[in-house]
Amino acid sequence: MVKLTRYAGNPILKANPANPWEAHSVFNAAAVLKDGKVYLFYRACDAAFGAAYVSSIGLATSDDGFRFTRVPGWVYQGQDPSESRGVEDPRITLVEGKYRMLYTAYDGRHPRVAMAESDDLLHWRRYGIILPHLDNKDSAIFPSKIGGRYCMIHREPPCMWLAWSDDCYRWGEFEILARPRPGTWEHAKIGLSGPPMRIPEGWLVVYHGVDAQSVYRQSLMLLDAENPRRILRQHQDPIIQPEADYELYGDVKNVVFSCGQVVKDDTFFLYYGGADTVMAVATCPMAAIRAWAQGNG
Repeated sequence: MVKLTRYAGNPILKANPANPWEAHSVFNAAAVLKDGKVYLFYRACDAAFGAAYVSSIGLATSDDGFRFTRVPGWVYQGQDPSESRGVEDPRITLVEGKYRMLYTAYDGRHPRVAMAESDDLLHWRRYGIILPHLDNKDSAIFPSKIGGRYCMIHREPPCMWLAWSDDCYRWGEFEILARPRPGTWEHAKIGLSGPPMRIPEGWLVVYHGVDAQSVYRQSLMLLDAENPRRILRQHQDPIIQPEADYELYGDVKNVVFSCGQVVKDDTFFLYYGGADTVMAVATCPMAAIRAWAQGNG
C-alpha cells in the first residue's frame, strides 16, 4: 500500500487579504517541475461564496518543494463570458515543448473544459473551450502522443473519460475510462487529479473519489503505456484522506483535492487543496509507488 506523509509545515499557502483577488482562499494548484524548481499555479478566490466569488490563477515557486514564494499578481484570469465567474482547477502538461493548461471555465451555471498555452510558464495565451460538454472538468492531456495521437482524461460525472485528438485542439472519440465503485470511498463519482505521469510500469494516474457523504479522497491507478484504456492496477484504498483540521474544516469540509504532483529527488510530492481553502503538500518515496506499480505493495 502507498501512504503519503503530510508536511509538518502545512498549509503551505493561505489566502492573502492584502491582495483582493486572493483574499478569500487559495487551493487546487497545478504543479510543474522546471529546472529543479516547483511551480504551483493555484486557484485563488476573491471573496466569500456569493455573487462576487471569482477565481483567478496565481503562481508560487519553491526550490525545495515545501517553502513557496508568491509571484506578484495573478498570472491568468477569465477572458470570456464563459469564464465570468472565473478560471478554476488548472492542470498543466508539457506537450512537445509547449505548456498546455487545461482548466475549468465557469460562468456561474456550467463548468466547461478550456485551454491556455505558454512557452515559459509566465505568459499564457487563451485558446478557449475545447470540450463542448457542459458540466465537464478534471481534465489534463497526456505528456506525449499515444499511437501517434494526443490523449486526454476528463470527467463527465460520475465517470472518468478519455478523449482523442490529432492536433490537441479538436477532440472526439469520447469513451469511459473508469467508473466509481459502489459502496466504497469512491461511491458517488471519480475524477482525475494531476496529469498522467509516465513511469517505467505505465501511466501513473492520481485520481480523486467522492463517497456518499461527499468526502473527497485521493488514490492511484496505473494505465497501460500503449493502451491507456486498459487499467493495469487500481489502488484499493486512498493514499490520503481528510484527517487534518485544514482538510476537515473550511469552505467545503472533508476535502483533499489535488490538481498536480511532481517527482523531485526521488520523492513524490502531491500538492492538494484542503477543504477548498488552503494549499498543502504530502510526500512519499517514489520507490514505494514503483513497488506498488510492480505488484509488490
